[in-house]
Amino acid sequence: MKKYNQIKGKGLPYILGEALLYNLFIIILIFLVNSYELSNLLNVSLIVVNIYELHYIFLYTTLHYVIEGDKIYIRGIWGFKNDVIKISCIEGYRRGSGDIKGVKLYGYGKNNFALGKSIIDDVGTTKMYVTSSKDIIYLKVGDICYAVSPENCNDFEEELIKQGVKSMAWELSFKKNINLYKDKKFLLPLIIVTIIISILILNPFILYLYGKLPAEMPLSFDSGFNAVKIGTGKQFAFKQMAYGVLNMALLFCMYYASYFYAKYDKKSAYKFIYVSLVASVLFLFIQFKILITF
Repeated sequence: MKKYNQIKGKGLPYILGEALLYNLFIIILIFLVNSYELSNLLNVSLIVVNIYELHYIFLYTTLHYVIEGDKIYIRGIWGFKNDVIKISCIEGYRRGSGDIKGVKLYGYGKNNFALGKSIIDDVGTTKMYVTSSKDIIYLKVGDICYAVSPENCNDFEEELIKQGVKSMAWELSFKKNINLYKDKKFLLPLIIVTIIISILILNPFILYLYGKLPAEMPLSFDSGFNAVKIGTGKQFAFKQMAYGVLNMALLFCMYYASYFYAKYDKKSAYKFIYVSLVASVLFLFIQFKILITF
């Protein structure tokens, strides 16, 4: 077994600085905004952002690579991140250095480091485990590539050559037709979001038609869930229906964004539909909380 530490790059201060700015911005908005709906959205955003930032901070600081037997292990976050590559599945490798040029799909990426997934010029869709662009090895495994930056890059390359992996260039190719509707990981959350949005729109409308809403209903709340504006049951119903329509618009945007991303990386497409799912669940929770309370 041979273990290779990552090259000590300059990406960590960038990640930490961006995390601090995001937190500061959202916290300021939380204090400035006096709306129950927006406050909940901001609180959820703060949690998601911090989980995302901490993931990449820990990945950057703990990342290392292991060649053991016929496998390459890319490990980080004390074993929670563990990508395994069978050396027999590697079609070839390419060594590079200098600025990383491409388009980030998700994660963190600058000219001198990249974590996550990106479309790299002349390489293709690539899982990036690069802490420094000083020395990079790209590994092609089917439709996906892996990029690593081991501290002892020469020794890492020699190990690849010993196991029959050859240096090569390859042509970029992307899938033309992606049928996400056949993918259960995409279809299931899409159906759930559609049902939730239907409830968001139809529930207040049906309650109003059948006279189940009180004559007066709160239309807006402060961050402590205290009513600050009172209106009629009709106004309440139409406002809640408007929230449902807004969620429907968000769903359409996320749906088409998913199809665009799926052309380059199918797994990256899933995250968009889950954004819509989280938003719709939050608004449904708020609607039912209002109806139960008032």
